[in-house]
Amino acid sequence: MISARIPGCTSILLLATLLGACASGPAIRSHTDPGANLNAYQTFGFFDELTGQKPLYSSFVTQHVKDAIANEMQSRGYRREANPELMINFHLVSQNQVSVTQTAAPPMGYYGYRRGYYGWGVGTMYETNVDTYKEGTLNIDVVDVAAKKLLWEGIAVDRITDKALKNPKPVIEDAVKQMFEQFPGRR
Repeated sequence: MISARIPGCTSILLLATLLGACASGPAIRSHTDPGANLNAYQTFGFFDELTGQKPLYSSFVTQHVKDAIANEMQSRGYRREANPELMINFHLVSQNQVSVTQTAAPPMGYYGYRRGYYGWGVGTMYETNVDTYKEGTLNIDVVDVAAKKLLWEGIAVDRITDKALKNPKPVIEDAVKQMFEQFPGRR
């Protein structure tokens, strides 16, 4: 099981990645155990709190993620308890990405207006654009404590933007909310 401990700088970067604040929002996907009945459970808690593997402190990003998850679970009728039926674990990661695109270049110069009409080698120019950026991923696991079995996993992936770095809380809340739209438990 992966711990929710994340160094402060990494957490902020991951948060920014996850929450990206792109116009399209994060890419969300989820997986559910086909035999899972998440409506049968009543209580939840977090991995680090249940296992005693709490870090010496929690980063702001970690606390924002926990609060957003707790709000989503409680809005569905689950109660947060010290001895829960469901254990929630999350993991944040960020990494550098490179995007390369190639498009036909616009005509240039006097002879450019006939580019491409004369066959091979004439007028076939392309423009290559390289974009480097940070991408963040948030994974949320919901586990049956007694069976030690993963019941649901939600994943959000997005670019980390300056806007998300400056004000991560609303970005995190929005990403977690979108992830839980695919949660099959009570609503």
